[in-house]
Amino acid sequence: MNTQLFETKIFKYNSSTKNKILDYIHQIKFNNHRLVEEGLSTYEFVLEYQKYLFLSNIVKKFKKEAGKDYYLLDLWCNVYNKNGYVKEHNHFDTYNPILKNIPQISGVYNIKKPANSGDLILDGHKTNLKEDDCILFDSRVNHSSTPNLSEDTRIIFSINMAYKVEKKWNKDYTKFYFINHK
Repeated sequence: MNTQLFETKIFKYNSSTKNKILDYIHQIKFNNHRLVEEGLSTYEFVLEYQKYLFLSNIVKKFKKEAGKDYYLLDLWCNVYNKNGYVKEHNHFDTYNPILKNIPQISGVYNIKKPANSGDLILDGHKTNLKEDDCILFDSRVNHSSTPNLSEDTRIIFSINMAYKVEKKWNKDYTKFYFINHK
């Protein structure tokens, strides 16, 4: 495996369907997650992004910025209430033998980020991302966020991608399998 870290990349995503995305967020199922304090996550559920053009476009934007050889593993949404944040962690999958030696990248899309609503911390360094900013970074990088000090919610989409390996789901989204694009 290439041990060189993926170079962090920041870009904008100005979606003409932002209101539709935010409306959708209020309709989907969220859960508590062990890494999310004072907030909720869809990480335990499959976001059926293929059914919704506005979600599919988010995936396409990240794929374009990552490069044609990166494929989707996971897409989820986190909502952080007042004082909400995510604990330090990374996304590199060393447990799955298919992914263990494959370069992986992660990303965040700040779809709603009011002033003082928290910042992403990458490897101990605060990023100064704004609303509609996106970031891609190597999945091995530890990251967290500072607490949301605003009265409003901060909402993000997160994504995991792998080099030439794609996660696919069966029709009823109960089992997944990997496709190797090598």
